[in-house]
Amino acid sequence: MTREPSVRLFDLEDASDTVASALPVLDALARSRSLPIGWIHAEARDGGVATERLRQQAVLAYPARVVRSAIRDSLAGAWAAPQAPVSVVICTRDRPDRLARCLRAVTSLDYPVYEVLVVDNAPRDDATKKLAAGFGVRYVVEPVPGLDHARNRGIAESVHDLIAFTDDDTRPDPLWLRHIARAFTVPDVMAVTGLVVPLCLETEAERLFEFSYGGMVQALDRRTARGRDLSGWDLLWSSAYGAGANMAFRRQVLESVGGFDPRLDVGTPAGGGGDLDMFHRVLANGHTLVYEPAAIVQHEHRTDMRALRRQLFDNGRGFCVYLMTCARNRTVPPRLILDFALRAWLRGWVLRRLFRPSGFPRRLVVAELLGTLSAPYYYLASRRSRGRTSARSG
Repeated sequence: MTREPSVRLFDLEDASDTVASALPVLDALARSRSLPIGWIHAEARDGGVATERLRQQAVLAYPARVVRSAIRDSLAGAWAAPQAPVSVVICTRDRPDRLARCLRAVTSLDYPVYEVLVVDNAPRDDATKKLAAGFGVRYVVEPVPGLDHARNRGIAESVHDLIAFTDDDTRPDPLWLRHIARAFTVPDVMAVTGLVVPLCLETEAERLFEFSYGGMVQALDRRTARGRDLSGWDLLWSSAYGAGANMAFRRQVLESVGGFDPRLDVGTPAGGGGDLDMFHRVLANGHTLVYEPAAIVQHEHRTDMRALRRQLFDNGRGFCVYLMTCARNRTVPPRLILDFALRAWLRGWVLRRLFRPSGFPRRLVVAELLGTLSAPYYYLASRRSRGRTSARSG
């Protein structure tokens, strides 16, 4: 059963009188001229919050960001750049309810020319096929389990040169593709990522993940990362550049770096890291990636503590398997990767929060630590699994 979004994307230019809320407190990401400026939380009365009250709260809390958004908007122009056709790839497996919510949003995007391609990964039934037919979108099956297998099938089957990826548990903002495409108008930009905000903030697990752990991608400022200018550590912190739920690439860069690594991410022993590995390889090959916070998707976070613990375990093992993959590929010197793993990841990220949790439950930090320590086992298991898959495929 899917939930309707309770987190609002509130535009300061909203002309309505109230913003509806079924909850006692309205959680909203305020935007000015479609650019995110910050979170606001307001008590709801009689099923909503007055728009003028939200507007005043946002302006008082983030005056500099409001001014900055106005300047950027006036300099950039209102969609003056041509909008290149885009292929939107949604990889899914046996979650038709969530996919239906995603497709309602994706098929209603404010964009002139785009296709939607659903990649059904090793499905157990034809429910997803029927759903895709009902929405009138393209549908293909990738029989080999693994998210990166599905992503690579999406690349092969898509028809346009710009390929955007999102997940079945997201709801992209109507202007999502417009902001992505505008970033690609700079010729040397090979990858674009965007802001990922929660769909709901109704449970303790959702709030802990978003506001204490750090969510998926939270930065509100636009950033350009040029691979040739980055240090080894900057290249390895690829989680700072985006997330797989909101990413887009030029076809030529995906082909030049060899596509997604099928030994990584959901559906393999690695459990994650496929998106991070792709960002890393794009940048390590000297290309440019733009993080555009105005390109927003909302993501359904884990709703209970048990699921959140499992997610953080997967984060720990997935990130460290990704680091081992970087060492195998020699994109960064192995000694530097070991130094990064011990000092930046283990000590700076995991152990620091274990000894100074700052309100974040230690049991969740322990889960990520256990995932980190188990990574060598999962790395070897993923390598063996890939070997068996290749043998069957041949």
